[in-house]
Formats: sequence, structure tokens, C-alpha cells
Amino acid sequence: MTMATAAPAIEADTAQPSPDHVLKGGWFTLWFALAVTLFAFVDRQVLTLAAAPMSASLGLSDSQLGMIQGLAFAIFSVAAVYPIAWAADRFGRRSILALCILTWSLGTAACGVAQNFEQLFIAAIAVAAGEAGAGPIFASFVPELFKGRKRLLANGLMYFFAYLGISAGLALGGGAIGMLDAVHSDLPAAVRAFESWRLAFFLVVLPAPLFLIFLTFARLDTAQSASATATGEGRGAEEFWSFIWQNRSAIGPVFGGLTLYMVAFGGYLVWLPVAATRLFGATPAQNGTAMGLATAVGMVGGVATGTLIVRRLIVCLGPVATIRFFWIAMLLSTPLLLAFPFVGATWQVYALFGALMLTGTAIGCMVPTLLQDMAPAVLRARLFAVWAIVAGLVGGSAPTLVGWVSSALGAEPRQLLVAMTIVAVPAWAAGIVLLRLAERPFAGLIHHVAERERVTI
Repeated sequence: MTMATAAPAIEADTAQPSPDHVLKGGWFTLWFALAVTLFAFVDRQVLTLAAAPMSASLGLSDSQLGMIQGLAFAIFSVAAVYPIAWAADRFGRRSILALCILTWSLGTAACGVAQNFEQLFIAAIAVAAGEAGAGPIFASFVPELFKGRKRLLANGLMYFFAYLGISAGLALGGGAIGMLDAVHSDLPAAVRAFESWRLAFFLVVLPAPLFLIFLTFARLDTAQSASATATGEGRGAEEFWSFIWQNRSAIGPVFGGLTLYMVAFGGYLVWLPVAATRLFGATPAQNGTAMGLATAVGMVGGVATGTLIVRRLIVCLGPVATIRFFWIAMLLSTPLLLAFPFVGATWQVYALFGALMLTGTAIGCMVPTLLQDMAPAVLRARLFAVWAIVAGLVGGSAPTLVGWVSSALGAEPRQLLVAMTIVAVPAWAAGIVLLRLAERPFAGLIHHVAERERVTI
């Protein structure tokens, strides 16, 4: 019987969700993962916050500074994520995560002793490469320890802390630099020899040994994943790509739909502050405060709303609830995209953005749950790595597309809002169609994965 012919019976089978429970060590492992996520963001944000004094001290040009903060992270995060995910699937998540923590911690410390552009660039590469592997590794353990609707809660917390890490990283990193500036003259002579921005890199790397100790107690490698590692199941690249090809009817539309969702959503994050300034004279401070508030409210509301709705849907629909929620939520929120060209005041810009953030976050926080259902444990980290690569490459395309369309439309300020709509609405609509078409093959795929996991166990 083929997957296609089995599909009519699949939804009934998948409508029986697992009981809601957390395996032993699950909560400790989750809070450990959240703490490490915040730690990684602090390390990265210090590199941003220290840019001005670092540039003055080392004589860096703006282009060199841009390469360190942009190119080093953009290219090497994408380049490193799949090999790290393969190694985690093959050799075990705990050992590979330990190497990742060591790599980005040593890279952070190396930033503090760098004497020129070349040394700083290499150190930034180490930070980017080490941090790249944490996401796929953390996303992989959740479905093995959190069962039923508890998994939705765990994934929602992971998503929330990823966003929180950006603001926390800025706050903690900025606080560290400010504190060191204030007490620098009172430090011992040997420490005072280092500039405050260098000491900040050393300071934020101090928790690394503690994380390595706590890592020994984290249950990242369950009996199921450890058995696959020991037997070598899934070790070859051919098995992973064969799995992708065999299930292309589900994976292709799902990835395509999510990619189009990102294209539609991404342009607003970059261009709305520009539009508010051009149309209504909003200052950077006003944009920052209002959009920061809209982002915070939308993010918290989105995580809560998405988790609550899918928790209810999953009782009736099983794992297919996630993809159905995606395309229905996008369909219902389409009027938001169409409304932007008609705004008449800055508060309307911010209000619409907050509503869009709520929808986007409600969908985004469910993406890990969707992807976790699409691959067995032994291949899961690599599937997340592929998605991270796709998302990383596509994420930067939306602002560029909006910029091209706006330039073609002319210099009138409102044309920028029109350009955002021209880019977003077709991508949003196509994403809805793809996700709707993917629902049936997706149900077949998760049934196939569930059967494979049961056989493995």
C-alpha cells in the first residue's frame, strides 16, 4: 500500500494524540536549553554593542566592521549548521553541543584579545559556527521528552526565549559594558590593562564552564536517539536525502509555504519604520518605542494564542492540526496586509504591525512542532538544519524585493507601503495555497514517521 492510497485512513489514526506528559529530565533539559539560548544571544550582542569602541581601538573601517558583524555570521552560520546537525545525529547531541559551547565561548574570548581585523573576523566566525548548531540540537530533543500537548508548551517557550534573547542580550551586554566602564579605574592593574570592551567579552563568557557541567545532566540523548547513534542508523547523507526525496510531496509544499510566509512577513519588519518616518515624520525614538511595544505585545499574544488554539485543535485532528492552523490563520489575517497602504496616522501603522506580529508569531511558534513531526529522531536535526539554511537565505530577500518594487513605483512616500503590499499579498496567498495542498501528504508523512519510530523503539 502506498502512502497516497493510505491517506484516507490517516487522519483518523493521527487524531489520537499522545497523552500529555513529560519524561524524566524533560523540564531540566528544557530550562537548560533556554538558558544556553540566552547565553548565546548575550555573546553575540556584545559584539554589536562593542562595535564603536572596538572599531576605534583597532582602527577598523565601516566595511570591515560590517564584514565582522554581517558576513561572518550570515555565511558561516549557514555553512556550519548542516554539518553540525549531521554530527549531532551521528555522534550524539550532548557531545556535539559541548563542542558548540566551547567553540563559541572560545571565539567570544578571542574577540577580547584580537589585535586586528583578521583576528577579529576569525573569532566572529568561531562564534557564528558554534552558535549555529544549538538550534537544531535543541529542537530535536523536545518531541522525545515532551509528549502530547506538552510539546506545544515546550516549543512555545523555546520560540519565546529565542526572541527574548535578542532584547536580553542587548540589555545584559550593554549593562556589562556600562558596569565595566564605571569601575574600570578601580580594577587591579593587570585587569585594567584591558579596555572595557575587551573585558566585556571575557565577562560574558564566564558562565560557559557552568553550562558544560549542567550539560552532563541534560537528557539530550534519549534511549531512542542513542540506539540510532550506536547502530549507525541514519548516519549516511544518502539516507537523509533519500528520505527527503521520497517525501517530497509533503516536504516541498510545507517548506515552500513557510518560505512564502517569511517573504510576505519579512518586508514589514525592515521597511515600516522608514514608511512611518516618510509619511508622518515619526522619529527614530518614536519608531523604536512604538514598534518595540507592538512587537512585545504581538509576540506574547501570538505565542499564547497559537499554543492555545493548536492545543485544542490537536485533540480533534492530531498532528495535522498545526498545518491546518497555519493556512487558516494566514487566510483570516490577509485583510491586515491589504490595509497598510490606506493608513492615515502613525498609530495605525503601529497597530496594524502589532496585529500582524500576533499572527506571525502564532504561526512561527508552531513551526518547530510542525517540523518535529516530519522526520524521525535520527534525521530530525538535519531537517531543522535544512530549514535554518532556507530561512536564513530567504529571510534577507523580502526587504530587497520591497526596495526594488518601491524604487520602480517612484519616490512618493506612500508607494513604499504599496510596494510592501505588492510583495506580501501574492506571497501570502501562494503560501496559503501550498500549505492547504500540503495537508493531505503531510498527514501521510507524519503517519509514516510515527510508524518508523514505533518500529525503531
